[in-house]
Amino acid sequence: MKIRYKLSLLLIGLMLIGCLYVTQSYALWIVTEEQTNENDVEVGCFSLDFSEQSNSINLNNTYPMSDSLGLSSDPYIFTITNTCTINNSYVLTLNTLSTNTLDVSKIKYALYKSTEEKPTVGSKLSRINTDLENLKVENLGTSYILDTGVLTGGTKVDGEVSKGEEVTYNLYLWIDDIAGNEVEGQSFEASINITSVAMDDDKMPAEEYIKRLSTVESGDGLYKVEHNDLKELGQEWNKTEYRFGGANPNNYVSFNDEIWRIIGLVNVKTENGIEQRVKIIRTDGIKSQKNFGSYSWDRLSSYTNSWATSKLKDMLNGIYYGSETGECYKNGKAIMCDFNSGTELPKGLDETTRSMIDKEVIWNLGGNSTYVDVTVKAFYEKERGTTVFNNRPIEWSKETDVGEKYNGIGLIYPSDYGYATNGGSIGRENCFAEYLYNWDKTVNAINYQSECGGTDWLKPSSGDLWTLSSISSTFGSLFGVSSSGYVFNGYNGADNAISVWPTVYLSKSLKITENSKSDLEYGTIDNPFVLEN
Repeated sequence: MKIRYKLSLLLIGLMLIGCLYVTQSYALWIVTEEQTNENDVEVGCFSLDFSEQSNSINLNNTYPMSDSLGLSSDPYIFTITNTCTINNSYVLTLNTLSTNTLDVSKIKYALYKSTEEKPTVGSKLSRINTDLENLKVENLGTSYILDTGVLTGGTKVDGEVSKGEEVTYNLYLWIDDIAGNEVEGQSFEASINITSVAMDDDKMPAEEYIKRLSTVESGDGLYKVEHNDLKELGQEWNKTEYRFGGANPNNYVSFNDEIWRIIGLVNVKTENGIEQRVKIIRTDGIKSQKNFGSYSWDRLSSYTNSWATSKLKDMLNGIYYGSETGECYKNGKAIMCDFNSGTELPKGLDETTRSMIDKEVIWNLGGNSTYVDVTVKAFYEKERGTTVFNNRPIEWSKETDVGEKYNGIGLIYPSDYGYATNGGSIGRENCFAEYLYNWDKTVNAINYQSECGGTDWLKPSSGDLWTLSSISSTFGSLFGVSSSGYVFNGYNGADNAISVWPTVYLSKSLKITENSKSDLEYGTIDNPFVLEN
């Protein structure tokens, strides 16, 4: 299925070339010599339909324009429908053609589903698709991923197939207002392609599975977080996230032969731009699991608050990742930690578990100058910012790791803790509006310790908990979460030993399945979700 766009200074034209393939296969196997009854094997059908809901984009005598002007034009609206019985995952891409003469960096776009809020700014094409063999496009240039998703199939009753799930998109294209005279006389030619793959009914990509869990407006459970005001971070960060909130939501998952918990579907930075990954954490106090323990962020003699050189980072991504025995730090001093025998400490990660961690994610290391007067949403933006002490690294990845210990194991951010509340009787938004350092206080007759921190499953039951974020105004201070429910300035010392809860992003290729087909509720501590490669 292909839609072709032609964009120039004089004309932006959109032409649809649509091909619909509907394939239904039925197989009948009859063994007459040994059986009296027929053996029937019926193969499900697999098909995707593309339909236009509006006229194509047609801008005469166009010119570079602002985001607000580009988004004020009429969008091109189209619907993708699963018209058969087999579930399918799809990738929506925009593909430049060899005939294109306009630099892609001069183009901006906005794409959103009819069920989502319209964006206020546009995006640049950045998420490059490397899986090109399925894109049968003439004169294909570079392929950019616009969106991915899953569409469930319909049902077949008495030979009739009902329509499955569908999604409607709104698309805007325009020339960025930063463009100058260099775009005069140039043309932008590209095609939109939808590549669909049949899915196992019982195994859905982890990202899509999380989206489809029953969401809640209040109380314990999965809910949506809308990021639509991150002006400094840009439109790519303005995506809906899905977070588990409450004192004890059903977010338990089997991982490394242990019980971990799902934080949610979270925005992350990758080499292809801002994408979303499932984020999980090993918390202490789950059933009979061994306590992970308390450790220093760094050694006593020369500690810093830079995760890129942290001894805690080295431990998590070294001896813990490899299930080994080696050096770690407690109260700033080196001790031996055994993550191999599983006696006093839990065993480290096994080989299967290691393959489930996304090692391509780029962890943001942005900090803030103070823990005072910072809300959950402000922390979220600061964590993804560039403010750090003394020009330290603002990102952690396999390319930027100073100690060469990158295996994708980190810690939570302060905002992860904040977004894990259900808000109690005052509601989440009121908790989000209050400063996180006040979450152990009574302010204007509201007891934030019980209403916000007390309904937050990431609050440690005893002791304090390290986060990944630093105090950018000093060399050695970090943010932490107190068992009293508030976010604090980490003792002005990264050599202090407090609780560590390993946190990872899951590989995009993973599937989530239910643990059993019993009547038990899924995602509970007794019936956790299961991950499969």
